[in-house]
Amino acid sequence: MKTSALSIKIDPKVKKGAQKVADELGFSLSAIINASLKNLMRSKTISYSILESSPMLKRAIRSARRDRVQGKSYGPFSLEDSIAFLKSK
Repeated sequence: MKTSALSIKIDPKVKKGAQKVADELGFSLSAIINASLKNLMRSKTISYSILESSPMLKRAIRSARRDRVQGKSYGPFSLEDSIAFLKSK
């Protein structure tokens, strides 16, 4: 297989962390990047999985739960109620 060098700027902490994870999974960072680029070419999409909620999402969820407990939440739960709610605004 012919190879070509790719030079990119990356945060050193990100590189070190990514290399560690790749090693733990039994891959080289080069193999991971190659697979990602091949997937990009094949699917013409980029997808990432976020396993941990962001701090902002966690705050929003806590706030929504507080509102629900305090009876401040409202919402239409059927299609008809949803349409009526949207028309009322």
